Amino acid sequence: MATFTVIDADSHVEEPTEAWAFLDERYAARKPFVVTAENRPILAEMNAFWYIDGRVFPRPVGRGTTVFGTPLAQVFAGKKRFSPGSQSLTDVEARVRDLDAAGIDLQVVFPSIFLEPLSDDVQFEAALMRSYNTWIGQACARRPDRLRWAAIMPMRHVPAAVEELRRAKALGAVGAALFGTVGETMLHDEAFDPFFAEAERLDMPIGVHAGWSHPGIQRSLDTLPGARALGFTLPSFLGFYSFLGAGILDRYPRLKVAFLEVGVEWVPYLVQRMDHYFHGDSQLGWPIPAKRTAREYLRECQVYFTCEAEEEFLPQAATYVGEDRLLFEADMPHAEARDNALHEIRGRVDLSDALKQKILHDNAVRFYGF
Repeated sequence: MATFTVIDADSHVEEPTEAWAFLDERYAARKPFVVTAENRPILAEMNAFWYIDGRVFPRPVGRGTTVFGTPLAQVFAGKKRFSPGSQSLTDVEARVRDLDAAGIDLQVVFPSIFLEPLSDDVQFEAALMRSYNTWIGQACARRPDRLRWAAIMPMRHVPAAVEELRRAKALGAVGAALFGTVGETMLHDEAFDPFFAEAERLDMPIGVHAGWSHPGIQRSLDTLPGARALGFTLPSFLGFYSFLGAGILDRYPRLKVAFLEVGVEWVPYLVQRMDHYFHGDSQLGWPIPAKRTAREYLRECQVYFTCEAEEEFLPQAATYVGEDRLLFEADMPHAEARDNALHEIRGRVDLSDALKQKILHDNAVRFYGF
C-alpha cells in the first residue's frame, strides 16, 4: 500500500475544568463544577458528574440516560487505556503518543460534554460553548501538526451561532460541530438559514455528529443500550433528512456536510425510503420540500460519512454513497473506540488499497480542506 498520512476525521476530548476558563464573567457563579457520588452501586463506575444549572451530566440511570467519559473524576474514566492527560488534552504530548501508537498522523477533535443540551438558558449554553471553543483551540494549537478541532455551535441561538462560526473560523477551527436536530426542531427550519448561509460563505465544513439532541426521543428511553443505540443515533437520521430531503442542499448547494459516528450502512435504506415517498407524494401532487431525490443529492452534493472498521457491508455502502465520501474515525478516547481501528481497516481484504487510501487520507483532505 502506498505511503500517506492517516487522518482521523472524528475523535474527542473529555473536557476538564479548564474548558470553562474563558466563560463570560457574568456567568462566573454558574460555572460548571464536578460532584461525586460514593457508595452508589447502581452507578457502577460512573460516579462523578458535571453540575450545571441544577442538573447533573451525564445520567447513567433512569429515563433520559446519557453517558460520556467526562468528568475525569469518574472511576470509569480512570480505567481507560488512555491517560487522563490524553483524554482531557491537558497533556497534549500524551495524546500525541497515543496517536503514534494508533498510527494516526492527524486528528480532528470534537467535544464530548455537548453531546446533549446542558441548559434551558440558551445564552448561558452559548457562553459555555464559546469558552470551550477558545480553550480547545489553544490546546490543539500546541501541536497543530497533529491536532485540529471542530467548533461546537450554539444552534439554539442562531445569531450567536453565526457569530461563533465566524469567530471559530478565525481561531483556526476546521469544522463546525452540530447535531441532527436543535432540540425538537429540525435543521431545515428556515430559522437556521442564516447559519447555513454563513457556513457556505466561509466554506466551513459541517459535522453532524451523533448525540442526544432530541429531548422527545431521549425521554422515551430508559436503558443505557437504548439511549446509545437509538437516542444517540436517531437524531442524525433526522438531520440527514433535513439536508437531503427537506431543502437545505437546495438553498445552500455548496455546503460540505459529514455525518459522524453513525456508520454508513444505514444510508442505502434511508435513501430508498426517502425516495419512495418522494416519488409517491410527487405523483399525488403533494408539496415536496426538496427539488431532487435523496439519491441525486448524495451523488451530486458534498455529503460525507465516517465509517466504522467493523461494518460488515462497508464495501457495498462505499459503492452506494461513493468511494470519495467515506472518512475514517478512531473515536479516541471514548470507551467504545476500537483498539486497532486503523489496523482493521488496513487489514480488510474486501476493500481495495485505493479505497483504503481514500478512507484514511484523501477524502478527509477534501472535506476539511487540509
